[in-house]
Amino acid sequence: MSNTLIFRFMGGMRLLLSIIWAGLSIAAAFYGDQALQDVQIRLSESLELADANLTTLTAIIEETGDVLLAAQTSLETVHQTTVDVSLTLTDTRPLVDDAAQVITQDIPIALDGVQASMPSVIETAAAVDETLIFLSAFQFTVPNPFGADLTLGLGIDYAPEVPLDIALESLGSNLEDIPGELRGLEDDFENTSINLLTLRDDLSALADDLYLINQQVDELYPQVDALAASIQQLHQSLSQIQTQLDTKIQNIWLGYLVLLGLVFISQIPAAYQGIVMIKEKK
Repeated sequence: MSNTLIFRFMGGMRLLLSIIWAGLSIAAAFYGDQALQDVQIRLSESLELADANLTTLTAIIEETGDVLLAAQTSLETVHQTTVDVSLTLTDTRPLVDDAAQVITQDIPIALDGVQASMPSVIETAAAVDETLIFLSAFQFTVPNPFGADLTLGLGIDYAPEVPLDIALESLGSNLEDIPGELRGLEDDFENTSINLLTLRDDLSALADDLYLINQQVDELYPQVDALAASIQQLHQSLSQIQTQLDTKIQNIWLGYLVLLGLVFISQIPAAYQGIVMIKEKK
């Protein structure tokens, strides 16, 4: 009697476990479908977000490439302009030195010579002035038996407001300080020449730096293109994964259902055996 109860109890336990496993299989199928759908939605959203970020990144990289290309063109222009200005300063410096020679030395020497000869020139001018005034005033009268007497002269009309010698004296006075002032410009011309030399060297160094920067930018541009190509390939891979995601999820779901179906079916013999054990009388 005791053995029969134990046998039926074991059959009931087997039947209960079979029902529990079958119920778990059904519940797993229901909740697994929900979970798999949630995973699919989250993966789709993540892939869409990654795709959008890659699109934005691609646009930024393309814009960066355009900026680098524009910067390279600008650097080439600035470099060439800097070189041209440096060459211009190189050609200008000898002109400044020559102008300094003429203005601070040659012209003062010539003016000194004019000043030295000015007294004799003034004396000569006074004599010429007196002679012209005398000749201008020289006239004589010729009797005319037929009418008024004729007054004849040399045809010279000379009556300046300022005599020639006085005008030359005034000119000499005005020229007196000019040689010293021109010689005083020598330091300014020398400083200008030194500044032009310094500016030329600075511009030459700047041109070299701009050339190096331009070379570095030129090396960056292919790297940016390669990065853009890599991101484009990654974008295409994500698009393919996104396209194949539904198929992959469906295959996983089918495999999951098959596994749960096998678990469910495997409980049928155990449940049947449990029923038989419960109905067993001996």
